[in-house]
Amino acid sequence: MALSEAQNRLFFQNGYIVIKNLITPDELETLREHYADLVLGRVPDFPERHVSRHNPQQAPEPPTPHGSQHNRRGTQVYPKGEENYEVQRSAPVKDALDAVNKVNVPSRYDPVFDSFIRSPKIVDVVADLMGPNIKLYYDQVFAKPPYARANRYHQDSVFWNFFASNFQISCQLLLDDSTIENGCIRFIPGSHNFGLVNWAHLPYMLTEDVLAQEVSVPLSAGDATFHHSLTLHCSGPNTTPSRRRGWSIHYVSAETRYIGTPEETEHMKQLGCLVGPEPVNGWPLIRGRELPGCV
Repeated sequence: MALSEAQNRLFFQNGYIVIKNLITPDELETLREHYADLVLGRVPDFPERHVSRHNPQQAPEPPTPHGSQHNRRGTQVYPKGEENYEVQRSAPVKDALDAVNKVNVPSRYDPVFDSFIRSPKIVDVVADLMGPNIKLYYDQVFAKPPYARANRYHQDSVFWNFFASNFQISCQLLLDDSTIENGCIRFIPGSHNFGLVNWAHLPYMLTEDVLAQEVSVPLSAGDATFHHSLTLHCSGPNTTPSRRRGWSIHYVSAETRYIGTPEETEHMKQLGCLVGPEPVNGWPLIRGRELPGCV
């Protein structure tokens, strides 16, 4: 077993756990180098559409305060602080790596990324929590450029309602030190027990007493978090001149059924996360076996 009984219990109590030093410094440097190859155009077959880049624009409408430490725009509730860095955020980017907001499916185009999504260091943890039959749904690097905005509170399952299960596991592996100042991840412990919360209802779930339970999780590069797909989480703004990157690897049980609409199925095909022609038995098998009629 990769996890102790205490760690396993903590995951299902809080909806997340932290694993320190998941990878070595040499492995970390290798991932950083291969990340740069992908986003700087040194991998010829990597589609540009899989890279989202920073696009300075006017600030959105002023937010409404949502409690003492958070703001709200519509249904989006997020930590305060980004409003103090509008000038810095609109300045020209000097380093091309700092122009990147997100990189999708790096594991489909780079053998090093692919090897890590299959590494026992990660998959053993997922298996202890989810069971032996594991598939990859998707992976993406979330990059916070210098002075980037906060990311709203959300549950991953809200985006993944084409799975007939609200239990997936995400591993976020830090490629850079993650601090409160540069926008580390924040969790509401135990919020996976709230059930699936519709976007329209989320601001009413995130009351002052719930937000008071928020836990910021600063980590060092090479550390990782594993969280339940129903756990409410967000990240603060980057208030520093340095980037902060976290690689999120989303695992789904091979026993899960896919119930997507034709439109969602077409979107899955466009995302580039399938290895089969259709979502049913179409996602990469990471460990164990496939089951008929499932993902």
